Amino acid sequence: MLLLPQPRMVESKVGQGWLGAGFRSFHRQPLGWTMILFTYWAAMLIMAFVPVLGLLLPLLLTPGLSMGFIEVARTIDERRPPNPLLLISGFRSPQARSVLLLGVWYVVEIAGILLISLLIDGGSLIDWITLGESPKPEQAASVQASAMIAFLLYIPVMMAFWFAPQLVVWSGFSPVKALFYSFFAVWRNKSAFIRYAITWIGLTLFLGACMALLGQLMDFTPNTAAAFLFPITLILMAVAHGSFYASTKAIFGDPEEDA
Repeated sequence: MLLLPQPRMVESKVGQGWLGAGFRSFHRQPLGWTMILFTYWAAMLIMAFVPVLGLLLPLLLTPGLSMGFIEVARTIDERRPPNPLLLISGFRSPQARSVLLLGVWYVVEIAGILLISLLIDGGSLIDWITLGESPKPEQAASVQASAMIAFLLYIPVMMAFWFAPQLVVWSGFSPVKALFYSFFAVWRNKSAFIRYAITWIGLTLFLGACMALLGQLMDFTPNTAAAFLFPITLILMAVAHGSFYASTKAIFGDPEEDA
């Protein structure tokens, strides 16, 4: 895919349409998306059983796998059948080393955020995330504070990595240059991204209310609720990755290529 050397600025209403583009991507290839997402979750499950590396490896591979999902969405957008091998397309590209370096940057930045949370709550949030140990009542206030700070610190990280894999693989940018361009591309189009985030929040609240109402009417057990939530989660993951590609097309896509 050809990308512009500089990001364009789009109207705020454009961001609202990215979610719809993600739904259309899933609608065109529901079986393809489901198969690829199952492949991804199976790989993550296998890695989870590896001591230590089971925590670091998924973070290290996150930018590259994100690029893989973008390639899946691009393939579907071009009316071609997706292939599970597209998931590792970033690692098979000539820019594979730069993709891995992006992963190193991601690990370092996540580690920095977790270190700050460690200083606030003594590691309770980390234990909750990694070990599933719920904080004790007396730890609740500090964990809430550290979780909020961690979330706020993650926003600039997310901005820097939103377009970075695409810029590395499709435009040949260095990892640092890609992170810089991605951050300011999101910043310059913040109104569109705010509309995009509001659309996601509205969808999440609507689905949450529907699930709560359905659970009351049908008296769901935890296992039944999980069985309902799993396919919804898969669909939302597909929609999310489809919307990431739509935002890339809107801000960095070359109109001559579309023509």
